Amino acid sequence: MSYPINYPTPQGANVQIFELGGSTSDWVKPQGASFVWFTLIGGGGGGGTKFVDTVIPATKLGGGGASGNVTNFMCPAFLLPDVLQVVVGNGGNGGEYVGEDFVGTDGTAGVETAIYYQLKATTGYKLLGASGGGGGNAAPSGSTNGTGGTAGATNSGGPMTAAGFYNATRGQNGAAGNVAITTNNLIYVMGGSGIDTGSTLITGYYGYTATLEGGYSQLSPIPVSIPSSSTQAGTKAKPQSYGCGGVGGAGGRGGDGLAIIVTW
Repeated sequence: MSYPINYPTPQGANVQIFELGGSTSDWVKPQGASFVWFTLIGGGGGGGTKFVDTVIPATKLGGGGASGNVTNFMCPAFLLPDVLQVVVGNGGNGGEYVGEDFVGTDGTAGVETAIYYQLKATTGYKLLGASGGGGGNAAPSGSTNGTGGTAGATNSGGPMTAAGFYNATRGQNGAAGNVAITTNNLIYVMGGSGIDTGSTLITGYYGYTATLEGGYSQLSPIPVSIPSSSTQAGTKAKPQSYGCGGVGGAGGRGGDGLAIIVTW
């Protein structure tokens, strides 16, 4: 199997990557597995749109969406059932424009990425989860910028996580409109910027950099995601990197979540 991203594959390890937002898939435990490692990233929130007044020329930008949470867990394989359900969260949609004066709307929140023992419709016995980020707020008027989305509370592990090594990291809040996102070296994925400019260079975890227009996502040697911008106002056409918040201004879409399960 070829993987869509460069993830390190230890000798004899089985690596399965689930990256389609909104999908539900079965994970079947490989025979002979001793340990299992999970990495989950929740969907990023969408960015809010700008306000454009056609009577009195004034433009204010919407806030960026928050990034999704990140959850890591490792445990002995024999403690897990043979089949788990993997639900990958969607990134939130960016805002749109309504009315003659191009009044913007808020971005929607990203959806949780989760692992279930047994899935019953949309609920079940949850093993792990990584919450999605909140959507950015649209600029409410021609004189006020929108506020950034809020990251979800840190995920608390269920009873099963006491049997292994568990870590949950809160995402990054989105920046307010017309404010550039700042680096937070404690997270893997970045919130959305309040400035929708492709030439803006931003720095992510461990000094990895990218422009907002291009974005950046990689998982080796460490998980890093930097959002890309959406220059097509209101269309929600350009998704971001995994779990990143959508950029405010033109209503950038939040990045879809991600689930990685490694057994050895």
